[in-house]
This record gives sequence, C-alpha cells and structure tokens, in this order.
Amino acid sequence: MRTYRLAILILLGACKASTPTSTTSSYSEDLSIHRPVIVAEEKVDEDSKDEVKTEAYTPLSGHIRQELDSIGRVAYEENRAGKYVEGYVIQVYSGSSRDDANNARYKMNELFPELDPKVSYHQPTFRVKAGRFTDRLKAHRIYEQVKKDFPTALLIPERFLQKYE
Repeated sequence: MRTYRLAILILLGACKASTPTSTTSSYSEDLSIHRPVIVAEEKVDEDSKDEVKTEAYTPLSGHIRQELDSIGRVAYEENRAGKYVEGYVIQVYSGSSRDDANNARYKMNELFPELDPKVSYHQPTFRVKAGRFTDRLKAHRIYEQVKKDFPTALLIPERFLQKYE
C-alpha cells in the first residue's frame, strides 16, 4: 500500500504543469509596397465617347513573360519550317566519355560522311547518332554496314524535324 502511495506521488510530481516557452513578440512589417495599386476608372462623358484614353503597354525589361514569348516564337518558327516525323537513327556510341564520343564521331564521319554523325549530351551520357531515316528497310541496310565497324551500334526509333524545301 505504501508503494502505491509513493508511486502516485512520483506520478503527480512528474505531471507538473509547464509554463509556455514562447512569448508574444511585437513583430511587425509593412507589406504595403507589395500590394497592387488599384486606380479608380474615370467615367466617360457621353460627348467624348469617341476619345478613348489608353496608356501604351510597356513591358518590364528582363521580365519572364518576354522570355516565354521569345521561346514561343522560336518554337512556332521551327514548327512552321518543318514537321516532326517518326523515323530511325543509328546510335554508334553511348557513354560518359567526351573523348570517346568525339573519336566515334570522327571515325563515323570518315567511313560514312553521308550519314552526318552528331554528338549529343544528356547528363551524364554522350551519344553519337548518325542518319535520319523514315524508311526502316533502308535504315536496316545501312545499319548492317555500320555494324561491321561499330559492333555496339543500335538502330533506334526517334522523332526528328523533317524540313521541307
């Protein structure tokens, strides 16, 4: 019985009410400079309806909208110049070494200059791709020739921009 009383006293002593640790501070900040300014519209007289007062829109320099508009114009011009088509390319190298990728491109350019090999980099991989074929049979014939000099070559489907003259 005595141990129960002792346990209850210890338990009640452990359940002591704590005082709040945070105190209210008098923090204040003036955010009125960030609020938009709303100008009341002027009423137009019936006599001067023909005269409309408009201010010219002057975009901010370096504004994100200008960048997006310029990117949109570039994409529009590219799409207008050609059409994306499904086709095939021959990948002769894929790896993390820039020097090996450039060597593969030089060798490919010496052996098959008509295929116009290009190096692309998508982190962390360099790839050398050559040729743009819309016909799989023609792509496979040339792939068999390339495979003799580049045993790790692959014929892969790819979407590319076909320009029309």
